[in-house]
Amino acid sequence: MTIEHKIVVGLNDIKAVSLECSKCQTRITLAPDGIEVPLQCPKCGKIWITGDPSGYQAVASPYVNFFTAIAKIRTLLENGAPFKILFEFEYQ
Repeated sequence: MTIEHKIVVGLNDIKAVSLECSKCQTRITLAPDGIEVPLQCPKCGKIWITGDPSGYQAVASPYVNFFTAIAKIRTLLENGAPFKILFEFEYQ
């Protein structure tokens, strides 16, 4: 017999987003609305964002942007992303 446990959350359930440096494991926690990712780790200085983030071009749909970003970030994680993204939510 196999037992599966799943936790399903909606975007409104996300209470905070934490970024964890891949070099020093320092975490910063941000409110989920209006997140601005620092250009580098606040502790060790590892570069997190390269290039000019203000030049980002998005497609018209935020939904398409979101799903495209998930796929791209998963690829980065496999190849050594500069930080992890962790979502915090209430567990009841």
